Parts: sequence; C-alpha cells; structure tokens
Amino acid sequence: MRTHTILTLTAFAVMTGCSMGGSRTDPNTFTYDCSGAGKGFGDCTQKADTQCGSRGYKVVSQTGDSAPAGDGTTQMKRTLVVSCK
Repeated sequence: MRTHTILTLTAFAVMTGCSMGGSRTDPNTFTYDCSGAGKGFGDCTQKADTQCGSRGYKVVSQTGDSAPAGDGTTQMKRTLVVSCK
C-alpha cells in the first residue's frame, strides 16, 4: 500500500511539470523544476513567491537546457534554485 502511494505521488509530480524540494543543507533553499512544453521560469518564480512569501528570495542558480526528444521535438529542462530570505 505504501509503495502504491509513493508511486502515485511521484507520477502526479511528474505529470504536473513542476516540483519542489528543500535542500538538505539549508532548510530555506528550494529547487523548482519547471520543465516541459508550455512551462517557463515564470512558473518557477511563482512557486518561489508562494514558498517564501513576503520574505522574498535570492536566486542561487537558474539553468535551462534544450535536448532533442525521441519524437523529433525539442524538450526543455528548466531548474531554479532559490534561498528564502
């Protein structure tokens, strides 16, 4: 049952296209993955705005790469790492 729940939650995170997780070294550092068609860094910054609230945040790193997908299209991979102030 527990494995089924974990798999379901993982599948949901992959399907939504954005995920976040805290850093092990700093509880105020978060990584957002806003990859895929129709997504952009604006999706990541909205998540950071919600996570950090009125404290704001500092961008630690921002990466974006494109790679050919198996169906002949280009797949975008975007990651934003922020530290809440």
